[in-house]
Amino acid sequence: RSLEYKGPPPALEDGSLLQSTYSTRMRNLQAKIGQGPHDFPSVFSWFEASYVADAGPTTAARLASPEAAMLTMPNVINLLNGLLSLVKYGMSGCNGGFAEAYAYGACVDDGSYSSSIGYLGISLDEANTTAIAQDLSLMLTGGRLSDENRIMIEQACENQPNNSTSRCIMQLMMMTPEFHSTNSVTRSGEARSISDVNNAAVSEPYKAIVYLYIDGGIDSFNLLAPHTCPDTDLYNEYRTVRGLSGESQGIGMELNNLYSIPANNVTYQPCTHFGIHEDMSLLKQLYDVEDLLFVSNAGLLARPVDIDNYKGETPVSLFSHNGMRDETKRVDVFDMFVGTGVGGRIATVLNRRGISTNIFSIFGSQAYLTGIAPDGPAPYILSTQGLSTFNVDPTLSSMNDIIKDLNNASTSDSGWFGETWSTKLSEIIVNQGTLQTLVENVTVNSPFKLEDEINEIADQLELVTRLMQTANERGVGRDIFYVEDSGYDTHLDVKYRLSLKLPPLNRALDAFCSELKTIGLWNQTVLIQFSEFGRTLAPNSGGGSDHAWAGNHFMLGGSVKGGKILGAYPSELREGDTEGRILSRGRIIPKFPWDAMLQGVAEWFGMNTTDLDTVLPMRNNFPAELLYNSTDLFIG
Repeated sequence: RSLEYKGPPPALEDGSLLQSTYSTRMRNLQAKIGQGPHDFPSVFSWFEASYVADAGPTTAARLASPEAAMLTMPNVINLLNGLLSLVKYGMSGCNGGFAEAYAYGACVDDGSYSSSIGYLGISLDEANTTAIAQDLSLMLTGGRLSDENRIMIEQACENQPNNSTSRCIMQLMMMTPEFHSTNSVTRSGEARSISDVNNAAVSEPYKAIVYLYIDGGIDSFNLLAPHTCPDTDLYNEYRTVRGLSGESQGIGMELNNLYSIPANNVTYQPCTHFGIHEDMSLLKQLYDVEDLLFVSNAGLLARPVDIDNYKGETPVSLFSHNGMRDETKRVDVFDMFVGTGVGGRIATVLNRRGISTNIFSIFGSQAYLTGIAPDGPAPYILSTQGLSTFNVDPTLSSMNDIIKDLNNASTSDSGWFGETWSTKLSEIIVNQGTLQTLVENVTVNSPFKLEDEINEIADQLELVTRLMQTANERGVGRDIFYVEDSGYDTHLDVKYRLSLKLPPLNRALDAFCSELKTIGLWNQTVLIQFSEFGRTLAPNSGGGSDHAWAGNHFMLGGSVKGGKILGAYPSELREGDTEGRILSRGRIIPKFPWDAMLQGVAEWFGMNTTDLDTVLPMRNNFPAELLYNSTDLFIG
């Protein structure tokens, strides 16, 4: 608005009918920059109110910055490309522009905006660089642009041809921390230190953790159900609690819709056989060859609890998405390592020991990957849409270097949100091109999707396999990946919803496992599955299940000591059970913590006993029999 957007360009008012009458359309902004009009990512709206950025001083201070969740590599690149395009070419599709690409006019930065349907129409004195910079500083940053940054921009944009000084200054000013935050920025005069994708020699044998998060709270008592229970009537109890009656089949799984598997752990399980959901055939196949195991009756716990003390001893927002989602990824209820996530802490420990580790999210900014400052590596946040090239046709030959200088290190009392922007942007500029080249040069052998299928989790897992194959070029011995499958908040018609969601997930996991075997990384990779909570055993009036607590989760990989069900599947499913774990409507208090699986995984990944106290700061609250070591979970 301050730059007086107008349309169409004056030279084209009598030109193409389409161009002179077409309304502004900016499609697919959600996919490009993480947000867009009338297009929000979930029913909980745009931003998580408690989100803390994974970079900059706000991380350690736990200062919430909800909008910082948008600062991913794809979002930032696409946002800045769109802003650069708007200034140079007008509202168009040129070089990553926000609008659709129209079939007329050339993408030329000459002030004619011939490819656009609108442009920034403000008129400035092109002969007075200082006056332009001062005016634009007022309009774009509220006058907060530091003198150092303003002078740097003026010097870079002096003597531009074709009356383009103002366009040059606009572009650079839109890259500054003062434009992207409401802070004033005080430069320290020092260059910013950025960890980059390197090609150092790798001394450690490669290993990878893939953290699969099933968002919404999967109904995991239909994923793994009782089947054959000679000493109890647990299957019939399960069906009854899940709503079986003379009028309804309820929401429980029928025996002929389950793949039967032996528990291979009769000491701790109430059934000799359990059933895997019919739409997850891969889990059955991997279980049979001992490459997959389940941990049953597990969930977020701060310490062992039962029906008498769980409220006072579990200081989280129980049964809520935001509270349990965040704490499931952090596994640090008492904030011993404030603001960090379990994956980020693993990477921090490895970096301190000289084992180079990269961490990637293929699904936006995630607390799981936030490490301990200053040793934790910065996460690479990628998109399945691929990596766009930043600033394809720069106005200045050294423009990207100038942008980095505009975002150099600031003083400790400088604006913290501005520093967060500059940290993220600097990391992105340094690493985007390298990652883009590496990933695009990798061949994928397995078909991850059906023809014309939309399958986001398949796209994510395919990108993971591409990144794994670049480990040597990146100089790392360890990778940690975050992927997410959403849409499991099944308040309505849970059985039907699972029949839609599980087949694509099964196909994606099948292709992922096949690709790992083809590229020789099956034995070096473990995939661990989590969800914020399980769901009520009792159905609601819409044939759905609601928020609960305990659930069943799985892990798979070539080194997994699989073919067994760990944990302790509940032997009673009605309120008033002898263990005191069943709440109303079949909400189950977990017996095993998330730490049970995570401890053994962390040990397999290279953690020693001392390291584990950092990675899992709550583990000492649990007796040894509720935790698993690497020898319990892995071969060798």
